Amino acid sequence: MLNNRSLLVRVYTNRSLFQLFMVCVFPIHAWTLLMGFRDFSWVAARTNVWDALGLLSYSLAFALVESMGIFLILVILGLLIPHWLDADKRLAFLGTAFLVVALWAIGGQVYSWMRYPLPTWFASLLIRTNHPFRYFWLTVFLLTTVSAALPLILIVRQNNFRSSMIEIFDRISTISSLYVFFDVLSIVIIAMRNLPS
Repeated sequence: MLNNRSLLVRVYTNRSLFQLFMVCVFPIHAWTLLMGFRDFSWVAARTNVWDALGLLSYSLAFALVESMGIFLILVILGLLIPHWLDADKRLAFLGTAFLVVALWAIGGQVYSWMRYPLPTWFASLLIRTNHPFRYFWLTVFLLTTVSAALPLILIVRQNNFRSSMIEIFDRISTISSLYVFFDVLSIVIIAMRNLPS
């Protein structure tokens, strides 16, 4: 246990762990709030505002749990990165990779939400392969990997790019702090809703 703790202290600083958590909070909570407010009006119209607040509160509480889970996964992955990377490079590396993957996930949801069909040329190409789903997900995987790899290479090689990413993470942390405050409020609302009447 002590060995694992000393490894964690050697690889991360308190500041880098805090910022990494806030980077995890940002896209998940932004998307959750966007979807929650989209559903808020019809739930309030169908039942009442208190029920709509309850729905939003449960969504935010789940987003907090999801953020903590992803944060733990990223911390563990960060321990597998070569130890010669300093805490700032490690933070920029992990945070940027997560943001790129999160943006692809949000983009995919928006694309299906808007019910856009695949481009005709791409759909016909997939159909001709006899394994359309396999090649579709392979294409998504390759696009995500390439778009994540490019900024990661820049982080390792360009100090200016790394500094810019850390500065972006500082700004994200400010917004994410507000999201965490909303999480605390949502937990209070959930507790109030579950009090015996």
